[in-house]
Amino acid sequence: MAMLREHLLPWANDLFDGEEWCFQQDTAPAHKANETQEFLSEECPDFITKAEWPPYSPDLNPMDYSVWSILEAKACAKPHKTIESESFVEGMG
Repeated sequence: MAMLREHLLPWANDLFDGEEWCFQQDTAPAHKANETQEFLSEECPDFITKAEWPPYSPDLNPMDYSVWSILEAKACAKPHKTIESESFVEGMG
């Protein structure tokens, strides 16, 4: 836990400067330890648990988790009558 507490958290807090962030890891045995999972769920704003992480996914990409929530937030920031609405197209640019 010392590595995470002393290095990960200060780095992430400095880098993201108050913005919410998500910690993503693989399922290496040390990463799946209950103590590690507990620490990350308590200390990180968002965390992909070992139960949520698909097994044997060498092609899993962080973008799979973050891009859809960002797209949804931008697309749903204002109500739209149609997909082609001007505000939707402007919001995507």
